[in-house]
Amino acid sequence: MRKRQLMIVMTLLLILALLAGCVGSDTKESNPTLTDLSDTDFSNVDFSTSVFKHVNNGGVTDNDILPYNVDVITGATMTVEGPAVVTSIPLSVRELENRNAGLVRGVYTDTAGTRVYEGMNLAYLLYEMTDGDNGIFLTDTAYRVELKNHNRAPVASFTLDEILKASTDGRPILLAYGVGTLDGTFSAPFVFDALAEGEHSLGYVPELDNEDGCIRLVYDMEKYGISASGATFTNVAYIYVREEEEPGFKHTEAEEFDVSRYTDYIITFRGAGLGYEIDLTVRQLEDLVVHGPDGIIPGGMGYADDYSLANNAYWYVNSFEGLDLYKLLMYLGMESAEDMGLQKARTTLVHFIAADGVPSSETFSVDTLSSPDVFGFYNRNAADHGDGSYIPTNADLEDTGYPVLLAYGVNRYPYTIQKTDPAYVSGLSNSGGPLRVVFGKTQYNHANGSNQVQYLSELLVGEDILYNTHQYTPDQALHALADETIAVRVQGEDGRVLINQNITVGELEDLVYGAMISRENKKAARRKDSYEIPVNNVYETHIFEGVSLEYLLMETMRLPGMNGVATFSNGEDQLTLPLDDLFRLGYNADLERGNMSAILAFAKNGTPLTVKAGDAGYIQERKLYPFLDSDPEVYPVNNCGGPVALILPSSSPVESSGKILSSVKEIEITLIPDAYAHLDGVYSLSRNEKIILEGPGLEEERSLTLEALEGRQRLARTFDFTLLMEDGSLKTARYRGIPVYPLFIQSGIKNNAGDVAIRTAGGESVTVSLSSLKRNIKDEGGNDLCAILAYGIGTDEHDRLAGLPLTASSDDPGYVASAKNDGGPLALLIPNEDGTAKRIEHVVSLEVSAREIDTWSHRMSDVFEEFLEAPFTLTVRNDASEWHGDYTLDALENMKNLIVRDDYTVLDLGECEGVDIWKLILQEVGWMPGIDDPISITAYASDGYKNDLLSVFSMDGFRLGVPNEYGDNKPLILCYAINGYPLVDNENHEGYTGLAGNAGGPLRIVAETNQGASVKHCMKIVVTIKGSENFNSVDQNEGDK
Repeated sequence: MRKRQLMIVMTLLLILALLAGCVGSDTKESNPTLTDLSDTDFSNVDFSTSVFKHVNNGGVTDNDILPYNVDVITGATMTVEGPAVVTSIPLSVRELENRNAGLVRGVYTDTAGTRVYEGMNLAYLLYEMTDGDNGIFLTDTAYRVELKNHNRAPVASFTLDEILKASTDGRPILLAYGVGTLDGTFSAPFVFDALAEGEHSLGYVPELDNEDGCIRLVYDMEKYGISASGATFTNVAYIYVREEEEPGFKHTEAEEFDVSRYTDYIITFRGAGLGYEIDLTVRQLEDLVVHGPDGIIPGGMGYADDYSLANNAYWYVNSFEGLDLYKLLMYLGMESAEDMGLQKARTTLVHFIAADGVPSSETFSVDTLSSPDVFGFYNRNAADHGDGSYIPTNADLEDTGYPVLLAYGVNRYPYTIQKTDPAYVSGLSNSGGPLRVVFGKTQYNHANGSNQVQYLSELLVGEDILYNTHQYTPDQALHALADETIAVRVQGEDGRVLINQNITVGELEDLVYGAMISRENKKAARRKDSYEIPVNNVYETHIFEGVSLEYLLMETMRLPGMNGVATFSNGEDQLTLPLDDLFRLGYNADLERGNMSAILAFAKNGTPLTVKAGDAGYIQERKLYPFLDSDPEVYPVNNCGGPVALILPSSSPVESSGKILSSVKEIEITLIPDAYAHLDGVYSLSRNEKIILEGPGLEEERSLTLEALEGRQRLARTFDFTLLMEDGSLKTARYRGIPVYPLFIQSGIKNNAGDVAIRTAGGESVTVSLSSLKRNIKDEGGNDLCAILAYGIGTDEHDRLAGLPLTASSDDPGYVASAKNDGGPLALLIPNEDGTAKRIEHVVSLEVSAREIDTWSHRMSDVFEEFLEAPFTLTVRNDASEWHGDYTLDALENMKNLIVRDDYTVLDLGECEGVDIWKLILQEVGWMPGIDDPISITAYASDGYKNDLLSVFSMDGFRLGVPNEYGDNKPLILCYAINGYPLVDNENHEGYTGLAGNAGGPLRIVAETNQGASVKHCMKIVVTIKGSENFNSVDQNEGDK
C-alpha cells in the first residue's frame, strides 16, 4: 500500500513538474539566454545514458514510476519485413534502444517546427544489424523501403540509394524514439496516443507533442518530402522492403511460380450442398479471374482488396487477390442463400480440409458467405496496448463488405506451398498455399489472421458425401459396382502360390476412405493427380483418384519382395512390367510434372468410374453457372473405363508415354530370385560374410550375415548411380542393396549420433557424415536415391532384373569382366548432392560415433537462470490410479542422453533444442505395463490449452519422429531453446530477442509440420494407458527430480 501511495505521489509530482516547465520556458524566444542546439555537433553523445530513451525512463530516476520504461512501450515491436528481406524480424523498442551503435541525434523540421530527435539510423538498421543467425539481411533484389504506421498505412517511401545517401550526407533517416526542444530545456521519449481525443497519455510533454509514438519516422523533408504522404513526422511500426519488380498475384503470370507444383495443384469441391464432386486446378481457378485495363473485370468471381488482420500478437494489413468464395460455389452449382431459404442457408456449413487431412477450425454458413458486410476492416486504436483493457468503439471500424476470399496471392506475390520452396519469400511469409482462405474481421478483437485456412485441399459444402467413390455415393448404379472384384495372385520364387485373394472395388476405396483408416495411412495410400493418357492416339490430361500400387501390394497385400513381374488383365488386354518399374515414379510430360505414382484408379474428374460410356452413372459433363461470358459453361467428366483402371505415368519427363488399362480384373505377380544376391553357385560361399553395425551412436551393436542382409527383400532397392571415376570421368552403374539408415534405426540410433567410420576388409577407414547416409537425393527422373549397402550390380541397362552378385576381387570365381562385379561382397554407395555418387568397396563394418552435447540450457547466462526451477509434471494414468513425476527445468536440461538439437520448419522456428518426449517417457516410466501402447499423450499449456499429440502423430511420430516435406524424421521434443537462446516466458523478458523468437517458454512442444501441436508454455504431459492396475504403491518420490 505504501509503495502504491508513493507511486501516486511521485506521478503527481512529475506531472506538476512538467506543467511548471510548460509555463516557465516553452520556446527559445521566451528565454533568449538558452542555447540554440541547431548547429550542435552530437557526435560525442553518450547514448547509453540518454534521456531520450524509454529504457532510461526519460531521465526519471525512479524506474518504478511511470511513464516511459514500461512493458507496453518497450515491448512494442517494429517489424522489418517484405519480399526483399531474407527473414521477417520483429524488433522491440527495448532491443532498439539497448544498442548504442547506429544511434543518431540530430535536428529536423516538420510542420510542428524544428526539434532535436534521437533514434536509429535507418541505413544502419538495414545494413549493419546482422547480429546472430537471424539478423536483418536484405536480398540482392532489394530496391525500395516503404515505411508504414501502426495500421500499416504507408507514410513514406525511399529507395535504398536514397537511404544510403542520406546517411552519407550526414542527414540520416531516423527511426526516432525521443524528441527534445532546440534550447535543450525539454526532452522525452515518445508515447502512444491517449484513449480519447482531447486527452493525453502519461508522459506527454506539451512543448514536445511527443504522442503518436513510440517510434516516429524522421527525415529531411526538404530533400525527401516528395516521397512523403504528409509533412508531419508520424509513427512507424513496419519497414517493408520491396523489390523493384513484383511478379503479381497469379501463379500463371509469374515465371518462377508458373510451375506444375502450383498451377496443377488440385482443390476438391464436394458435399451435399453441391450434390457431386468437382476437382479444379489452381490454373483453372485463376483463369476465372479476368483482368482488364483497370484491374479485375467487375461482375465476375474475381476480387482484390486490402484486408485488416490480427493474431494473438499483432495486427497487420495485407493485399489479397482471389475468388469470391460465395460466387465460386454458386458457379459450381450451389444454390444461392436466397434460394436455399434462411434456415437452410444458416445450417449449411462450408468446411475446409488441409492437405494433411486435418479439418480447419474455421467454418462459414452459406448465409455468412452471402453477406460480405459481416466482415470489416478495423484499424487498431493507438490507445490499444494489447493488455485487454481497451474497449473498442465504432470509430475503429473503417469499412465493411469484404467477401470470404479464396486467395492465390498476397502483396503481389503468389503463394508457395512450403517455406523451403525456391519461390518462397521469407520476408513476406507467402507459404501455406498455393491457395488460402482469407476473410475480414467480424469484430475488433477477432484474431482472423490466426485462422486463415492454409494448405487448402478440400472444400466441403454441407454434409461430406463421398460422391467420388462407388462405396459411398448415393448413386445406386455406381454403388452397385463397389462389389466388383479384382483377383490378386502372387507366385513365389519356387512356384508356390503365396497370395490368392480377391479385393472388391469398395475394399480398395476403403484403403483411403474407410472409417478406421488413420490420416497417415490415407496419405500413404491415396493418389489424386493429373495423368496423361492416350485417347484416340492423342494424349489428354485428366484428374484420376485411386490407390498407389506400391502401397496396395507392399503394405496391404504384404508382398514378400520387390523382385518380380506384374501382369494386369481385363480379360481382353493385358499389360506386363517389372515390379521395380511399376514402383518407380513417373511424369506428366505435357505438364512438366513429376513424382507421379502408378495407381489403381476408381474415380475420374471427381466421379466414380463406370465400365462404358452410356452405362448408368456415366456422365459426359456437368453444367456450370457462369458470371462472365469468358467462364467455362461445362465441367468435363467422361468417367468410363472402370470400375477400376490401371494408370501408369509417363516414364520420360519430355515424351508422353502414359498408359491406361481399363476395367482391371486380375493382377498376377511372379516373384523371381534376386539375380543380384549371393544365392547359389560360387556366390553362395560368401553368404556367411558379416557386416557389423556398432559404435556409441547406436543403442545396440549388430552383426548381420550377408544372407540375412539380402533376405530383407522388402527393404531392397535398385538404383542407378553416376560414379565419379579417378580420371574425372562419369560412369553410370546400377546397384542393388539395402538402404543404410533403416539399418541404423533398427539398431536404435541415438540423438547425438555423429559421423560414421566405414571400415573395409583391407583395414582402411573412411569417415562420412551421418547425414550423407540418411539423406535422399532425387535423380533426373525424380526418384529418390539413398545410401545403400550394395550386394550386386546390374548387367543390362534395359532390364532392371538382370544382375550379378559382387565378388571380393577380379580373381575370385564368379567375377565377370564385362560386368566388373568386384569390390564386394558388400560395397557402400553414397549419392552426393551434385548427382554423383561415392563408392566404398569391401565394407565390413559401420561405426557410428556419438557427439558430446554442448547444450543451450538456461544456465548459459544469469539472464535466464530464474527459469531453472520452473516446474514440469509428467503424469501417467489408467482407469484406477495415477503416477506423477515432478521435475525442474534444470533437471530436464541435464538429461544429456535425451537431448535433441535439430532444424524445424514449423512456425519458422529454425534450430531447436530440447528433450525427446518419447525417450523421456520411456526413461521415467518404461517399466509400467501398457506404457508402450498408450491411449493418449496430451500436452498442457499453463493457460489450460491442451493437445493430444498421439491423435495427431500416432506412435510412429513418437518412436520415429515426424517427417518433414523431404521425408526427414524430426523428433517430437519438449523444447527449451531456439537458435542458441534459451526460451523465456514472454517477449517483454530481458532475455527475449526478436532475432531468435525465443518466447513461449521456458518449455514448449515443437512438432514438425503442425502448428497447433507446438504447444507454448508447456507445463505438463499426461499419458493415459489401458488397464486398471494399481501403481499407487510406487513411492511418489521416485518421480521427484
